[in-house]
Amino acid sequence: MSHLMLPLLLSCGGAQSLLFHNNIIAHHQNRNLSGRMMASNNINDGHHSAAGSNWRIWSVIKQLESKKKLDSDLITSQVIHVLHQWASEWSGKAGWQTLLNKKSLLHEVEESIISLQILNDWLEKRSDNNPVTLVDVCCGKGITSMLASYIFCNKTATDVSDVIMLDKQDINWSHITASNEKVVREGDNRPLIETWCCNLHEIDRIVERLEAKPKQLAFIGIHLCKQLSPACVSVVNALGPEKAPFLCLAPCCLPLAARNFAKTSRQTYYTPREMKKTIIEVRKYESAEERQSRKDANQRRLAAKKRTFFDEPCYLCSENHPVQKCGLLPPDECEQMIIFERAALMNRPCWKCGEMGHQKANCPNENMQESSKPSLSLPPTVELNLIAAFSDENKTAFDCYCDLLASAIDRDSVRVVNSGLTNINAHYNNDANRDNWNAQRKSLFIVASS
Repeated sequence: MSHLMLPLLLSCGGAQSLLFHNNIIAHHQNRNLSGRMMASNNINDGHHSAAGSNWRIWSVIKQLESKKKLDSDLITSQVIHVLHQWASEWSGKAGWQTLLNKKSLLHEVEESIISLQILNDWLEKRSDNNPVTLVDVCCGKGITSMLASYIFCNKTATDVSDVIMLDKQDINWSHITASNEKVVREGDNRPLIETWCCNLHEIDRIVERLEAKPKQLAFIGIHLCKQLSPACVSVVNALGPEKAPFLCLAPCCLPLAARNFAKTSRQTYYTPREMKKTIIEVRKYESAEERQSRKDANQRRLAAKKRTFFDEPCYLCSENHPVQKCGLLPPDECEQMIIFERAALMNRPCWKCGEMGHQKANCPNENMQESSKPSLSLPPTVELNLIAAFSDENKTAFDCYCDLLASAIDRDSVRVVNSGLTNINAHYNNDANRDNWNAQRKSLFIVASS
């Protein structure tokens, strides 16, 4: 898969850099993106509080301004304007230091510029003009979400209408609350940001929650470590191209299977046990009906595994106890056996197929396996074979991994974009980088759209 160079800002003074190219981004000149910004364009950074005068956001602004090459780079111009607003309003204030004075602020802003530029290009070119919901996967403090809320401040037919932040960690998102309150208080026409604390690996739960959203979904995922990148692709695939037509993903580090494979120097022979460790599974599309059918089958499986039913209502009196201990049982043993059989048919699934209404001895499902319970129903997946992907010795391990992951995304257009963003420290010839399989993690973005 060929890599494309993405035009962007070139900044110095940090561990990363961004590269512009005049010809690629010149098409922005005729787009009136500046209309999405807030009304004021003259913010005096000298009015910020003394307590926040040394916060990193001010140096980030200067570095971005010093290397902004073209007036046509309106995304970067808007980001600089937004940062001025944040610095003037919130620097030095309690609760904002972890966002505006964080050590990695420059790098996170630069990476947000990449993803938001790609998103904006897709919004302008797509045929469907309905607004979308932006989903910021593994969002952290929400730099990308906050910037998107300000950049897409005037909702138009091609804008972002709202933003969802996803992260498993227990993060202080008080700044998101303050930003939303500002929208309500001052009547800003900015997308509101919704925060979801959830586990990305709980794919079914996240997919069902996102399916309930009325609009199409555009996904951005920056720095998704190890298995989080395949999990993000799984969520996007499971939702389908109609519901989730856009993904911009920046994998962070190789999953354990890929890293272990890279450390073997790409050997040619593997035992069956080793072979299993070279496979990464990614979900494929599954309709809501198919997913519900799978979940129902697994519920029957769980029921078939259940041999005692003390927590279910009694067949005779509806109290929570086994029918064998019910005080309403008749004294006649033959009548008791009839009641026991009827209770088993009504309350207990077949231990072979998991369905109700019969027992294992007379199960009508002849094609079922001869085990004590039905098999687990799994979602549809595609297996990514690291052996095939890493066969190109001319590519780095991270290069191969991004190509492999991109091949699993079910969208009309999928490409790996080289943003020009690099981690300078990763290129030093020292012990720390000798086995650094993730040296390109700051530069490669996977972009998929329909």
